[in-house]
Formats: sequence, structure tokens, C-alpha cells
Amino acid sequence: MNSTNSPSGLARQPLSSGKDYVKVHFDLLQDELGYPPANSESMWAVPLGQSLFRLDNIPFFASGVSCFDVVLARTDASGLLKYERLVEAGGHSTLRVIFYDNPSDQRPLRERITELTGRLREIGCSSELCHIPRLISIDIPPEVEIAKPKLILDAGQRQKLWEYEEATLAHSV
Repeated sequence: MNSTNSPSGLARQPLSSGKDYVKVHFDLLQDELGYPPANSESMWAVPLGQSLFRLDNIPFFASGVSCFDVVLARTDASGLLKYERLVEAGGHSTLRVIFYDNPSDQRPLRERITELTGRLREIGCSSELCHIPRLISIDIPPEVEIAKPKLILDAGQRQKLWEYEEATLAHSV
């Protein structure tokens, strides 16, 4: 799986190539602070038949699903393919990182993101950069021990370089 650093939305690209893709749309519930900053998210997916689809993006805001999960989705009245439920977890976990300005690290945001995503790629994780410039989502495949990326992320969080959340965990903690 390759790291994809393209903005989300219409320009968002699937992680794999050479397949026929569709967009599966996820309804999102915003909290009292307006997070997430959208009421829906779409992800690329591969049709498997019988309204089943294998996700091929790392979610930025949708919870309860990760890349390579199989989901049930049906076309709604407006013609959108809407997520209904998770059918089979693919064993991947999803983490999200929001970067902060920090006086102890004056490097440009892009450089700091590139450094983190490179370190994560070295241990077998992929990532996507959101249309919100400070937000990335991280895919942890089943063969990568979750302690490895968490060690890197915990160190940066202690230094107040970023904060991260465990969006969907398939790994044992």
C-alpha cells in the first residue's frame, strides 16, 4: 500500500491501482464544537457484488471502519452510494494526527508532516493528508504491531508537536 498525500474530497485517490472504484458516502455526526468539519465523508471502494464494497482509503472522520474493511452500502434516493454497516473488518487500525505550531520546532508544517509520515512508512504504515492541512490519517496494517507507531506518536504528543486519536482499533492494545 502506498502513502497518499493528496487532499480529500474530489481529488482523493484510492491507495491501490488497477481496479474499478466507486465512492461510498458516510454520514457524520458533528459534536457541539462542529467536529468533524463536514456532515459526510466519501471513500473509494472496490465493488465486491451484492452491495458489498472493500474500502480503499484511510478515513479522516468516519469511525468504526478502516482501510480494507468490507462494508454494506446501498444507493439512496439522491443516487449516492451510502454506507449502512460494517460487514467484515480487514484487521487494519486507523489513527488520526493533528499537528500544532510549536516554538521548539519552527520547521514548515509540510516538512514536519513529511518527517512523521516517513518514519511511519519505515515501520509499515501508510498515511493520507487531509484537505485540512494539519490533519493526517494513518493506516496500521495487521502485521504491524500497534505499539510501534504509538511509540512515535506518543513522543511527539509529549513534546506538544501534535495530538492523535485512535479512530478505529482492530489491533489489541
